[in-house]
Amino acid sequence: MDRVHLHAMTPADLDAVLALQQRCYGVDFLERREAFEAKLAVTAGLGCCWMARRHDGEPLAYAVSLPVCEATLPALDAPCCERSAAPTLLYLHDMAVSPEARSLGLAATLLAKLAERARALQLWEMGLVAVQGSVPYWQRQGFAEPATLAAPLRAKLVSFGADARFLVQSFR
Repeated sequence: MDRVHLHAMTPADLDAVLALQQRCYGVDFLERREAFEAKLAVTAGLGCCWMARRHDGEPLAYAVSLPVCEATLPALDAPCCERSAAPTLLYLHDMAVSPEARSLGLAATLLAKLAERARALQLWEMGLVAVQGSVPYWQRQGFAEPATLAAPLRAKLVSFGADARFLVQSFR
């Protein structure tokens, strides 16, 4: 296996992020550069967004997360985000692994890094929106649907499509 370098995502990584997104998602789930720029801006200094590259610089995977509460969870392709004054969970907004790198364990590595960051930020849950039939994958990673969803969260979930499901993982 080639060496892989994991680093905090910066705006310089956005071309690679957009290219990976194109390779990994259907057209209904593609986000514009502005949406990623907004997420990077509100998470500056928090270590919530990560990029994995092969030692030669080839982009392999990324993860974008944000400390949020239900009111500040961004909709899909939201052109702006707000930093939550009192976040209740680390929201994994997006994770993509290039098809040729899926056997390298990068999703597990990125997920572990995000769980570490959540604990460091004293957030005891991580949440995500499962799309494209990924609920079984996320359930195997320890995520589950909460018993109830607040109305604002249900409304934002609509932007992700009819089969989107909000899942959480608790660290307590």
